[in-house]
Amino acid sequence: MTNQLAVYINTTKAGILERDGRLLTFSYSPDYLDLPGASPISRLLPLGSRVYGDDATRAFFSNLLPEGAVLTQVARQIGVSRENVFGLLEAIGGDCAGAISVRTAGSQPEPDGSYRRISEQELSDELDRLPSHPFLAGDEGVRLSLAGAQNKLPVFFNEGNYYIPEGTSPSSHILKTAIEQLDSTVINETFCMTLAARVGLPVPTAQVVIIGGRQVFMVERYDRIWTASGEILRLHQEDFCQSLGIPPELKYEKEGGPGFGNCFKLVEEWSSEPLLDTGFLLNWAIYNFITGNADAHGKNISFLYRDGLVRLAPFYDLISTAVYKRLDSRFAMKMGGQRDPRYLPQDTLVGFAAEIGIDKRIVKSTFVKMMDNIAAQSTQLFSEYRGTFGDLVILGDIARVIDYRITKGRQLIQF
Repeated sequence: MTNQLAVYINTTKAGILERDGRLLTFSYSPDYLDLPGASPISRLLPLGSRVYGDDATRAFFSNLLPEGAVLTQVARQIGVSRENVFGLLEAIGGDCAGAISVRTAGSQPEPDGSYRRISEQELSDELDRLPSHPFLAGDEGVRLSLAGAQNKLPVFFNEGNYYIPEGTSPSSHILKTAIEQLDSTVINETFCMTLAARVGLPVPTAQVVIIGGRQVFMVERYDRIWTASGEILRLHQEDFCQSLGIPPELKYEKEGGPGFGNCFKLVEEWSSEPLLDTGFLLNWAIYNFITGNADAHGKNISFLYRDGLVRLAPFYDLISTAVYKRLDSRFAMKMGGQRDPRYLPQDTLVGFAAEIGIDKRIVKSTFVKMMDNIAAQSTQLFSEYRGTFGDLVILGDIARVIDYRITKGRQLIQF
């Protein structure tokens, strides 16, 4: 049984993940520390020759894994405990979020990697199997991992064809199937991502694709770039829970995860462009309020490391959860000390401004601008979606949420 895993950033060995019984440690490779321009893999794992203990190490690496029922099924598929972070990464850590990949210590990454083309029917079959076979776990040569509790599959998509990355080859897109027992989540998420782009939020391109006769959500990976020679490279990222040392099971504020105050302070301290990124984060918070996304937690915000800079990553997992009566409508992060959007006192935005350290006049003007933009852009987008997909119930439901939240927002800015 191996007790060491090599941690790579792209094809460069950054360090060693080691287990000693139940404890995990991480240390950087001396060769990596000597590289000009080397960057840390995490805010809480800064460059240096020390050995990092279990708390900091586990908080970063456990957040690379899937969550909830998906994690349980992956663990069952590969025959390890779901609490065994080391064993899970050994099995599925070949293509994670960002530039991190994990391999058995002593082995070398494949410089070119490989891709296995998959037909639409084969891909449809694999998507059908995701609940019992997430991330193709256990398939020879396939080592894929993404955080989150939803069924999804990383793929390489090029010129209309789909490929399964094998070994350490990077994926380029993520496929998500519809969430069972919730109506039209594929249309919902694609609409919310597209609307976000139109009102100026940085988001990756998302679209509805048809695979095996069913609608599937497909989004470009923002943590991948194409080189001039036609290669695809990983960009390193870390989500806010990783940056703050919070394990994934505590990602919600009510469980000890970050709130808005923590997030804005983190941007101020860690971003290379804190003023710009604070503006993006404020727009994200307001956008989620207006579109009814109550599941905007700390793992849905990330930093992207590129060219020696640390910047807020494009936003993802934007969906109107408020349209689903069976889901909790309360905010994942309190706004001005309030969790329930149905009962917001008049001073909610004043409290929110104080919490995030931004002048209340700026919060108010940003709120007004976002409401006006969403009202204008959503009208056009609804028309386009109805022309493409028909007069779906979900579109009317999202429209009603947006109308209600804008009405509520115009009341809250009267201070």
